[in-house]
Amino acid sequence: MRNILPLAMVMGAIAGLIVGGFLNVFNVPVMEWAISLEEAAPAPSGESGTTGVYASLGSLGAQRIGLVVGLAVLGVIYGAVFTALFRLVRQAVPGWNIWAWAVIGGALGFWSISLFTQIKFPLNPPGVGDEASLLGRQGFQFLFILLSLGATAVAGLAVRHVHQLGWEGSQRFLGYAGIAFGYAIAALIIFVAIPGDSDPIPHGLPQSLVIMFRTFSIIGHLLLWTIMALGVAGYIRYQEKGINVTGDAMMERNLSGSSHP
Repeated sequence: MRNILPLAMVMGAIAGLIVGGFLNVFNVPVMEWAISLEEAAPAPSGESGTTGVYASLGSLGAQRIGLVVGLAVLGVIYGAVFTALFRLVRQAVPGWNIWAWAVIGGALGFWSISLFTQIKFPLNPPGVGDEASLLGRQGFQFLFILLSLGATAVAGLAVRHVHQLGWEGSQRFLGYAGIAFGYAIAALIIFVAIPGDSDPIPHGLPQSLVIMFRTFSIIGHLLLWTIMALGVAGYIRYQEKGINVTGDAMMERNLSGSSHP
């Protein structure tokens, strides 16, 4: 099979644009709600109004455009990660079809980068978190993602090794069970060892707002991985079908031509 990296990066960018539109419709109003509450909250001087990063976000239109562009760039990065995971899955279970490889690769990426990370570092709307500790939190979050991806990759390599050994029946089951147990232990260690986000939710911020923001955010990530994975698999199958149809037509013409002197 050809290198799917360029295709996955393009599909990731397209998925990012689509998800950017989705979040503009559903999550940006939640962000506006949070910002309005932040602006209404009394400042230390007794005056109302936002300070810091939220005061310099720019116009609403610029924020919406920036969200779409940022997700498109993120989709390109996810496309590169998906390519590595897709190749790993294809080597681990070579007898499966491309749809299964793509879906499993996308699911592994969604779990390792998006869902597992959000469990440890919940996404928060504007107004939550100390700006002074932002850099440190982002550093720990990036380290968490790297270690999470590393644990997933090691588990995938282990599955490939079990397949290459040719284990069957209970031996293969025990091998897979051992890999699952080892991954669970590694994930637990990563989760406990990396410092999490300890910033409290402000009292003036409704819990429903935080839940909505986190829910729409993780749905957006799920859509991004799903659209990208299915887009890659669908495009490859479409091309393969076109090649097969073209090849069959050429063979029929050759056969019909050879039947006449």
